[in-house]
Amino acid sequence: MKKIVFIFFCIVLPFFTKAQDINSKPKISVVGSGSVSVFPNAASITLQLNHVKPTLREAVNENQQTMKLIRQIVLRYVKDTTEIKTSLITTDKATRWDTKLGKDVFIGFRSNQKIIFTILDLDKIQDLTEELLKTKFQRIERISYFNTNFQEHYKKAEEFAVSDALETTRRLANHSNIQLGKILTLSSNKSPNDSNVRINTEEFETYGKGMGGRGVSSSGELIKYSVAVNLQTEILN
Repeated sequence: MKKIVFIFFCIVLPFFTKAQDINSKPKISVVGSGSVSVFPNAASITLQLNHVKPTLREAVNENQQTMKLIRQIVLRYVKDTTEIKTSLITTDKATRWDTKLGKDVFIGFRSNQKIIFTILDLDKIQDLTEELLKTKFQRIERISYFNTNFQEHYKKAEEFAVSDALETTRRLANHSNIQLGKILTLSSNKSPNDSNVRINTEEFETYGKGMGGRGVSSSGELIKYSVAVNLQTEILN
């Protein structure tokens, strides 16, 4: 046991000593920032189906018919079928508030289902939604716009942040008339593998042609990928 503890101590000691050495050195500490702004090039769309019929069988059957039509349309725009996901059908009783009776009254059975898919060509999103509006789905629950090249955008933003930190360090050193040594530490608050930034647009009611039969245009909003880095540089004099 003593031998194991001693070996562990020997391994940890150099790292501890190095950290103490860095902390004891005079240094300039700066924060650099960088960002890249791009337009989205893809969108994830969530549709909700909601059918109310006198019998449960009728509600489920209409739900299935609507979903079949929707999938036929979506498959013309989405080549990768793994990007199409459907939930299970859920059912329950449907009620409506009756002001005369002062209570909820039974109006039939409800059938619900969702379909989520990703479109990689935003130029076609209006044509897609115009076709979908001819079916009997209830609403577009969410459109989530994103950029498929987000990892490259994060990397570029990180490079900008490092350049900003280096430029700031040199400028402060020149202004203070001090000589710089080597870089002691450099850390980033983001990784290229971080989650993609998304622009979410929620709840377009569409049942009964509530949108007037018009399709959804692609998002014109920019997506901003921002990164900050912390840089510590040794001072020699």
